[in-house]
Amino acid sequence: MSGRRHRAFAATVAAGATLALAACGETTVTSRSSSTPVIYTSAIGRPAPTPKPKAKTHAATKRSSSGSPVGAPTLAHMIGQTIVGRFAGSIPPSSILDQIRSGELGGVILYTENVAGGETATRQLDEQLQRTAKEGGNPPLLIMTDQEGGEVKRLAWAPPELAAAEMASSTIAQSEGEQTGRALRSVGINVDLAPVADVVHVAGSFLGRRSFGSNPTLVAERACGFAAGIASQGVAYTLKHFPGLGRALTSTDVQSTTVNATANLLRTDYLPYVACGNNPNGLVMVNSAIYPSLTGTSTPAVLSPKIYETELPLATSGHPVTISDDLQSPALANEVTPGQRAINAGLDILLYATTQEGSRDAFQGLLAAAASGNISRTRLEQADQAIQELKERVAGALPSPSAAGGAEAASSQEATASQGVKAGGTGIERIGGE
Repeated sequence: MSGRRHRAFAATVAAGATLALAACGETTVTSRSSSTPVIYTSAIGRPAPTPKPKAKTHAATKRSSSGSPVGAPTLAHMIGQTIVGRFAGSIPPSSILDQIRSGELGGVILYTENVAGGETATRQLDEQLQRTAKEGGNPPLLIMTDQEGGEVKRLAWAPPELAAAEMASSTIAQSEGEQTGRALRSVGINVDLAPVADVVHVAGSFLGRRSFGSNPTLVAERACGFAAGIASQGVAYTLKHFPGLGRALTSTDVQSTTVNATANLLRTDYLPYVACGNNPNGLVMVNSAIYPSLTGTSTPAVLSPKIYETELPLATSGHPVTISDDLQSPALANEVTPGQRAINAGLDILLYATTQEGSRDAFQGLLAAAASGNISRTRLEQADQAIQELKERVAGALPSPSAAGGAEAASSQEATASQGVKAGGTGIERIGGE
């Protein structure tokens, strides 16, 4: 794609996203002959790879306010920051605290068993985890969970009250997102692995009520409404599962999955990512399915350079912070060194969500690979800067309500969060500003 064509395409995408999301309404942006969004035409059919961004400097990692090491970060520091791990039970074992204290983890994912003690116990748990990171001289942790609503809702006592399929407008979705973000922030969770941005085209899809629907425009409006609500509370949101599982016949959570749709069809479902996929308060989760029409190979998306070099820039007009789906899932069971390959391909954050041992073993393997030159230091530097900048916005810049005290702290948080949302781009600003 020539520079002129690419600029024209970007302008068309921006115009389409603005129409789709203006005034938080149910505007339908369609072609005259079908229900396909008008911005997705043959112009998106054969994109040329977008060059990787140049290596970034490390000014972001020299921040004493977040506890980051002064000077150029070590390989061990950068690798640890890319890894998110889990633990069993409601009380963190000493082994996970050791991983956090030594800088082998940059984040933790919480499941229902971790938060079973309720709101107060969860807040105390998250404060303990952050305190442990600080004791080791590390940046704050990204503490995340899947709080989508409906069947995927780790904090049973917290919003959202509705499943995605039940959020009948972008206004409702935004309200649900605001309540969810407020509840997560109040207990120290700073990343929601939601909303699902998949546009469902398969009858009886395994996604069920997790999807906002089958119309790309309505999914974009409602998913981005939910995202804006979350971000307004100082919590990062995560659009998932790029490049889309709405046409998948099976789930990557249970087996290797290949999506055989054409590239043009798959790209018609990128509209949520066009609208709010490149916001500083957001992440994009890259899934583990195989897309032959996008990559030309049988390589899972999360491990494919083409997804990061071509498809994500095409969908988002940028390079958003990326996180994997579970790298311990059955979909990747036959893949060798998936963490190493994912980082080299362009991923920022590695999620090991099945066992604690997965994150521990990954750190050791990745450190050895980096020391021997099998992981690009430039790629690690890019990932580290993206992670530290995200942490400054959602982990380091805003105190937890229990530590700050009262309505004054909550008001300060909301003001800071609002500034972050408005900085993020047309789509999310329009939703957040209504």
